[in-house]
Amino acid sequence: MKYFLLAVVGLFLGWLSLVNNEPQSCRCRPWESCWPSEETWQDFNASIAGNLIRLRPIADVCHEPAFDQSACSERRRLSRNSAWRASQPGALQYCIWESGSHPNETCLLTASPETPCHQGRIPFYSAAVDSVEQVQRAVVFAKEHNLRLTIRNTGHDGAGQSSGPDSLQIHTQGLQDIEYHGDFQPNGSTVHLGSAVTVGAGMQIGDLNRRGSQEGFTVVGGECPTVGAAGGFLQGGGVSSFLSHSWGLAVDNVLQFEVVTAQGDLVVANAHQNQDLFWALRGGGGGTFGVVTRATIRTYPDVPVVVSTLTIAVDDPDATFWTKGVTTLLTALQEFNRDSVAGQFLLKRLPGSGIEGSITIYFLNETQRERVDDHLNLVKTTLGKDGIPATSSSQSLPRLTMVLPMDPDIYPENHGVVMGSVLVSNQMFNSSEGPQRMAEKLASLPMGPRDRVFTSNLGGRVMTNRETAMHPAWRSAAHLINFVRVAQPSIEGKLTALEGLTKHQMPILYSLDESARVSYLNVADPNENESHVFWGENYKRLLQIKRRWDVNDLFLTRLGVGREGWETDGMCRRRTNIIDQVVDSVAGQVQKTLWRISRDRADGL
Repeated sequence: MKYFLLAVVGLFLGWLSLVNNEPQSCRCRPWESCWPSEETWQDFNASIAGNLIRLRPIADVCHEPAFDQSACSERRRLSRNSAWRASQPGALQYCIWESGSHPNETCLLTASPETPCHQGRIPFYSAAVDSVEQVQRAVVFAKEHNLRLTIRNTGHDGAGQSSGPDSLQIHTQGLQDIEYHGDFQPNGSTVHLGSAVTVGAGMQIGDLNRRGSQEGFTVVGGECPTVGAAGGFLQGGGVSSFLSHSWGLAVDNVLQFEVVTAQGDLVVANAHQNQDLFWALRGGGGGTFGVVTRATIRTYPDVPVVVSTLTIAVDDPDATFWTKGVTTLLTALQEFNRDSVAGQFLLKRLPGSGIEGSITIYFLNETQRERVDDHLNLVKTTLGKDGIPATSSSQSLPRLTMVLPMDPDIYPENHGVVMGSVLVSNQMFNSSEGPQRMAEKLASLPMGPRDRVFTSNLGGRVMTNRETAMHPAWRSAAHLINFVRVAQPSIEGKLTALEGLTKHQMPILYSLDESARVSYLNVADPNENESHVFWGENYKRLLQIKRRWDVNDLFLTRLGVGREGWETDGMCRRRTNIIDQVVDSVAGQVQKTLWRISRDRADGL
């Protein structure tokens, strides 16, 4: 009887949607007649060498009817390994983004076997490509069949933007080529630009660092080894916590992109060809203007380095910890920056009510640890006078790549986080009251167990390149302040963490420097709804370029350029008529429910 009633309601709502004046404009979904037939999917699979995968959440084997205790235990173990997650098209690095925001949108590794395993935000199919031609065919297939298209490299996006429900995913990890150039010459140019390396979209930063250590070069990369070197990290800006100060942002060091466009064409974008696309890809965000298949990045010598860390920790922080301890650490970082030495400040919650603060300083082209220790001892003396004990350590390394990440991270069990970030200007940080003001604001920041704040050192070389799509404020910023909040692996945990981030933590972080409200796209509050915080005055030009290269918005992300015309999941265009919105939403849910019932009955569930 309930199936009959659902069918009647579905037919009525479907008819009602037809008589609305505003036409529906959605991507095709699995329960709709426009969805490709099984035969069509098989033909597409054959066209990409059998690399089409029907995705299920990685926790599928922990739930009936696919439950397998041995496989489930192994899956739980593997799920903590970032390299394993990177290799799985049905996984993301942060498990909370594998689920939606409702009980029928989850499939958790920790849930009981009797709990249904829902698809959540995991795409329906993945084209696990291993050639540029396969990328082109996948793009054309999605375009011809009006499918929601998502681009996934290693699944590190902090807002879950490399995934999407009912979508076709292009998984680029199979594009693993690498080529070193002693003196790179861009396509269409007679100029040589020095040493560089061309990497396929699937090349990870850890593997690139390992290759560099063998051949004597390094690049501006991130801190996580399983981040893709040419994916969203690079296209979103690419910040290194300590190398950016000396060598610029990663996008400042891109010399050329090879891109599959929304038309399925392979084009080269550099300073001499398709210059508008080249500009947009350097900071305009991943998964937005096309599928980058290769990028050529400037390299630097693998120089020696001395790395020194100074740490303070207390079981129960009082005012002195902040006004004296943290202020002294930030003042020391300020002074090192004035001497063109980069460093990172880290603040993290310890078990119980404890907290730890530290600075790590990177002395490039330095070999004498003793000279560095003299600087840190002065800071320790200042802290000691205020009754704050400190510990320090230094190591001298013959090659910079020895301190860069190579091996995959092992996450805590049930690892889920949400993140946010803000820029702090040179004017604010380098003022006489800058460090103390930062310490006072950080003291008021709500932090739970394992939450952390860390800085990425800007200034220096970052200030010299303005020919990218990055917000202009990056060129006058001293530091990027990053906040990582741990989220419990449940719908309630995810929503609580997101609400706390948006309503409580981010307002405090933005108040650090009220001269500009700017955030880093790659470490952004997923609820941020103002595009100007990422691109400022550059957004207008980015949107124009988007309209030229992707007129139908085939490439969309939650926070990306052009998102304002679409619902959050990128499946349907925003309705201007409230009645149309309600009808579309209810009708879609009913049709989806009927489709699921039909599918489950066919599967004998």
